[in-house]
Amino acid sequence: MLLLDSSPGATALLILAAHRALPPFDAVLIPDTGWYPPTGYRMLERLRRVALQAAMGWEPVKTAPIAHRTLNPGGALCPLPLFALHPDGAPGRLPEGCARSTAVALTHRIRRLLGYPRSNPVPGGVVAECATGAGLEHVRFPLPTGPRYVLFRRPLVDIGWTSRDCRALLHHHGLEDGPDMACVACPHRSNHGWARLRYTDSAAFAEAVAVDATLRHDHPEAPQLGMPPGTLYYLHPDRVPLDQADLSTGPDTALGGCVPWACHGRGPDAPVDGGGIR
Repeated sequence: MLLLDSSPGATALLILAAHRALPPFDAVLIPDTGWYPPTGYRMLERLRRVALQAAMGWEPVKTAPIAHRTLNPGGALCPLPLFALHPDGAPGRLPEGCARSTAVALTHRIRRLLGYPRSNPVPGGVVAECATGAGLEHVRFPLPTGPRYVLFRRPLVDIGWTSRDCRALLHHHGLEDGPDMACVACPHRSNHGWARLRYTDSAAFAEAVAVDATLRHDHPEAPQLGMPPGTLYYLHPDRVPLDQADLSTGPDTALGGCVPWACHGRGPDAPVDGGGIR
């Protein structure tokens, strides 16, 4: 199976398999929080047609309602890993509840595809091979860690491809780098991802700016995590309002996002596993 994320590598693997340059995948896993921008869903629909025409299973995996839990917390912890600024100027961060819930949803789907739903233990020796979009520039990093019955593969490393090779293939087929599979208000968005969202979907960017302002104060559960009263919260790592952040800086050309276990197309000094089940 293939785990699809925002990286050019994951989309390139789908295209290569569709053209039989690589063995086809039995299933393509697409985690869906329900909060991707419209441009992301349009790209996913195009890739869905490619997969189905090549007789590969298309498996959308609905995750926890991240938008609802973010904007209507009801006393629960905000699922977004917001950047925090303490009253004394010290930085902090909330945990990644969204990545954890997505990993759980993916795990349940993999178990179902193997024929062992949650109530049934997966026998030893039963393994699902799962390809990620990590390219040759990530070879020095260990494979992601997931459930014992999931064996992760890096087909791009096996054929010696980098993300640059993947982008060239996608450009040849008239495709963008990859679908925008970061939530509209995902703190994992890179500057490139925020800038692209602002350029391609101004309404979605305006929504993110509004969410950023809404989440600035008042997280009553945060003191349990060491966040003192008066702490401010932000979507951007510079800990400034999103509409004031400098989005022109940084070498990262990835969109960002938090698909568990996946490669987000980042440079070799960034983690490539999306954090696994965090």
